Amino acid sequence: MERALTISNLTKSYSREPVLTNLALDVPSGTIFGLIGPNGAGKSTLIGILTGILTYNEGQIFMNGLELNRSNELIIKKEISSVLQPPLLFENFTGSEFINYICKMYKSTPDGLDEKITSLFTYFEIEEFRHVQAKQLSSGSRKKLAFCTAILVNPKILFLDEPFESVDVISIGRMKNVIRKLKERGTTIFLTSHILEVVENLCDDIAILHKGEIVAYLDSKARRELQKDTSLSEIFEQYVDMSTSSSAQIDWI
Repeated sequence: MERALTISNLTKSYSREPVLTNLALDVPSGTIFGLIGPNGAGKSTLIGILTGILTYNEGQIFMNGLELNRSNELIIKKEISSVLQPPLLFENFTGSEFINYICKMYKSTPDGLDEKITSLFTYFEIEEFRHVQAKQLSSGSRKKLAFCTAILVNPKILFLDEPFESVDVISIGRMKNVIRKLKERGTTIFLTSHILEVVENLCDDIAILHKGEIVAYLDSKARRELQKDTSLSEIFEQYVDMSTSSSAQIDWI
């Protein structure tokens, strides 16, 4: 199977404190891939590196067959889009202005863009904010605006860092529906989430990141075998050391 993303020996440190250590990962093309891990595991740092927001110390990254380096950086960035946590928006732009600007920047203005913006804003119930500046939007509406923008540039790889945080239950279901449609047309989706039930039901392959390393990779076949009698939450706890916490610590309640 073709790989949308290949990472080898990736290392990232902040002030000599390692966050990612010799990380290796392969993500098949055209799949919905989920990365889970406890707080501080390095999920957002990895997304930041893959989207070009952060630098890294060592390692190699390939996206759609191209190595991420200075000569290929712009080519790769035109083929990816992202929704980060928190979303990066131009605060003084209205929703409509922001989407139009990003599409022009990508040189990817689809036919009927205004109609597509209208349909997405209506679907995600943010049509009333179309001409409202981003700085005036709630956290959930900001996330939905960023999501609508990210899919309209028609990326080959879509990175979603905690896309469902601050989003209402109905809109989470609609985001999942759009993600599945994107997969059907060949887009690779790489997402992180603390909502394990959503990851369990949405993703094809899942990796567990802990203390800067991939400690488990569960493809769809492995998940079917493991999850016959065990939930993803139980599998997660098996791989992530929870020994420092116990219910005895809160016996006083």
